[in-house]
This record gives sequence, structure tokens and C-alpha cells, in this order.
Amino acid sequence: MDWSKTKTILILAFLTLNLFLGYQVYLSKLQHGVESETQNMQWEIENYLSKQNITLKMDIPQETPLLNYLYVEYVTSASFEQETMVDQQVVVDNTVLESRLEKPIAIRDFKSPKDVLNQLQNTIKFTDQYKGDVNWTLSTPVYWQMHDGLPMFVAPLELHIADGFIRGYKQTYLLVKNQGTGRKIITAYTALRSLIEKEVIRSGESIDSISLGYYGYKYDAEIQVLAPVWRFQHGNKVEYMNGFTGTMERPLDKRGMVE
Repeated sequence: MDWSKTKTILILAFLTLNLFLGYQVYLSKLQHGVESETQNMQWEIENYLSKQNITLKMDIPQETPLLNYLYVEYVTSASFEQETMVDQQVVVDNTVLESRLEKPIAIRDFKSPKDVLNQLQNTIKFTDQYKGDVNWTLSTPVYWQMHDGLPMFVAPLELHIADGFIRGYKQTYLLVKNQGTGRKIITAYTALRSLIEKEVIRSGESIDSISLGYYGYKYDAEIQVLAPVWRFQHGNKVEYMNGFTGTMERPLDKRGMVE
């Protein structure tokens, strides 16, 4: 046996093992540091909300994924192929399709917003691309078109329900044409604190929901741009905070206001 070669192999094996174990320890500490930072941020914002007398009705989302700007096109009347939409009286006003069902559909037993939407697969186009809002109820049955698991807050599907029957709906549908390069978004904590410091959310109010999605105001162009946003619902108000810039999303003619 060549002990010199064996010794060299053993030394290299131990070095490799030490490097591997060291890397595992580094990852563990890194993960612990991220979790600790998140916990500190959560404690800080909860303490801050308490001092401001603001009630939080849900856990603050902690994710900060890599997202993109979306370049989208609104579907117009020609694209909806209205001739295939039977037993409906359909009107398309610009980019919003409004339909009254000639044969209202009874709402059967359901356990989720998806169950209700499944009853409309043969009536409404693209139902598989919509998901119920976090505050969905039979009195406010709103769905959003989804992209990569996130809602596009400019593409709603709203059902008209009365006396236990679905009697009509309004729908906006988008075609995603392109998207930008992925970038990490700001935290929900950062966006929320900014809204409070600017007194957009005031003392004594309640924050009902915080959701991540896409949003953008329409302007006169074929292709529209949607930005990743944190959506905050408080009372009857809704605020959208740009996930990249941390500024409020507002119409072009109002962007000189609160930012």
C-alpha cells in the first residue's frame, strides 16, 4: 500500500468535509439572521402600529420575491368573440365586458369562491385565470385575473348575484405581452410604515388586508405597464404602493399629491 497517496487522499477528504460543514454552518447562520431580522421588523411595526392606535387584522406578508414590470394589452370587443357567448346579453364598453344572463344560474352548495366560479366555466371566458379576492363574499364577489400566482388589480371579474342566482357579470381581461427583468421588491413593512408616516393611514383606523399583486393606471397607449404593488385596504379605501420605488401609484394628473 502506498501510504503517501493514502495520506494525501485522507487529507483532501477531511478538507472537503470541513469546507462542506463550514458552508452548512454559514447557511444556517445566514438563515437565522434573515429570520431574526424579519422578527425584529415585525415586532417594530406592531409596536409602531400600537403607538399610532392602528389595528392590524391580519399577519403582515413577509415575502420579497423577484418581480417584474408587466407590459399588457386590454382585450377589446373584437377579441371576446361575442357570437360564442350564448344566452347572454353582452355589451362591451371600451375594455369592460358587461353581460346579463338570460338564464340566471342558481348558486349551489359551495365551500370557496372557486366553487362558485366553476359553475360558470361554460358561461364566462377564461374563468381558469381568475381567483377570488382575499375579501371575497357573496355580497362582494370579486375575482382578479392572475399572472404567475399574483392578481392583476386592474383586471376584475365581478359577479352580479341576487336572490341566490348569478344574474350577470362584468369582466376585464388582459394579454401579457412582455415583462421586464426581475428585481427584488420592498417589504410590506416598509410600504406600510411609509403610508402611516404620510398619514395616508391615520390613527384609529383598521388595516383590513395587505396583498401583493400588479397595478397601473390606464393611459392612451395600446400597451400598458403594470408595476408590482403592495395593496392596502383600510376602511373603504385602497392604497397601492409601488414594490420597486415605494411610492404611491396614482393617476398621472394626481402624482403631484402625496408621494
